[in-house]
Amino acid sequence: MDDLRRHAVDYLDGQAGEAREIAREIWNFAEIALEEFKSAELLEDVLEQHGFEVQRGVGDLPTAFIARWGDSGPAVGILGEYDALPHCGDSHEKQGHGCGHNLFGTASAYAAIGAARALRESGAKGRVVCFGCPAEETLEGKVYMARDGAFDGLDAAVTWHPGEKNFTRGGSTNAMDSIVFEFYGETAHSARDPWNGRSALDGVEIMNYGVNMMREHVIEPVKIHYVITDGGVAPNVVPSYSRVWYYVRAPKRSMVNELSERVRNCAKAGALASGTTMKETLLTAVYENLPNSALAHCVQRNLEFVGAHSYTEEAKEFARKLGYEEPLSEDVSPLDPADIRPSNERGNVSWLTPLGNLMVTCHAPGTPGHSWLATQQYGMEIGEKGMMTAAKTMAATALELIGDESVLKQVREEFEEKTRGFAYDPLIPEGQKPNPLGMR
Repeated sequence: MDDLRRHAVDYLDGQAGEAREIAREIWNFAEIALEEFKSAELLEDVLEQHGFEVQRGVGDLPTAFIARWGDSGPAVGILGEYDALPHCGDSHEKQGHGCGHNLFGTASAYAAIGAARALRESGAKGRVVCFGCPAEETLEGKVYMARDGAFDGLDAAVTWHPGEKNFTRGGSTNAMDSIVFEFYGETAHSARDPWNGRSALDGVEIMNYGVNMMREHVIEPVKIHYVITDGGVAPNVVPSYSRVWYYVRAPKRSMVNELSERVRNCAKAGALASGTTMKETLLTAVYENLPNSALAHCVQRNLEFVGAHSYTEEAKEFARKLGYEEPLSEDVSPLDPADIRPSNERGNVSWLTPLGNLMVTCHAPGTPGHSWLATQQYGMEIGEKGMMTAAKTMAATALELIGDESVLKQVREEFEEKTRGFAYDPLIPEGQKPNPLGMR
């Protein structure tokens, strides 16, 4: 097993230059959610060149892909992302990779390539499946892929994310609903005859007031955020249309189901009180991450096997010039079992197959996420060194899961125990396409 993993790690060391160029191309593309056409095609082409059978376009997601290698043995998935963010370029108007997904997708592709090459050259049985998952920033890609069966048939899966330390994340995340409420009223002149109008904005504001009163009566980990994306056209016209977009988060999917129903009741009350009608659309429904201790320890073992990367003085100086004096992390931190507050649709995957989550140093401590300060580091050595550590760790993890029957057995037994009696419900309507309202 050590020889197999070492073979993959050594091979990926030799691919670092090629991987870096691909990551920089995706960094320059900076394509936002559901528009990652060039980024997806670049990764698809690379995987195809390395012997993977690539399914381009998965379900209703033209920028999603599944790349498969191998025809027998355990199947391990490696999840990748490649969407950028608005307002994260070098000016407010520009898009940029403020979350490091240019590194994310590239590392995942090369992890799959490295694992497949080691299996092929050793003659060992095993299947490696690389998933191109678009639209993570809008929490849609994996939700729709899961609904349509993309992750069926896996024995386990691994993923990663750029961070400020090198460690395995062993805890959970928040479940979440993304819901849009649209209110329809009747227009009228605000001065001459407002009594003939029915304000859709009034409906939204009454709803929001009701939700804000709820905040006293929910548990502290609950987070409810909203933005009014359409509040009318002009003050002297009673708004006939208004729209509000909600995120409802809680530690468990069952809690979100209950909370979202309470939010819906506030929306109904807003419509009733304002004399308007209301329509709701569930854009995406995210599960909390289901921890798998056996898999988390497997990922951590392989991170320690690979070891942390080190930085040149030029990279350290770059970070200092950005204003970060705390040193870049160049060691492996312990496995972290803590739960975290954000939501991520990898949680949906974790209820379908055991999922391991890796964090790797790609920016200076204290760097704000989703910012140009982060974007800059993800486009040069600071992020790219971390990208290769992630690729090697995920490749080594996949090979251990495929090659060590006892490890995979532990991982599967824990998963099956925790999901006994559970039936996955995608919650979003069958046939609904991603982003049906064009929300950005």
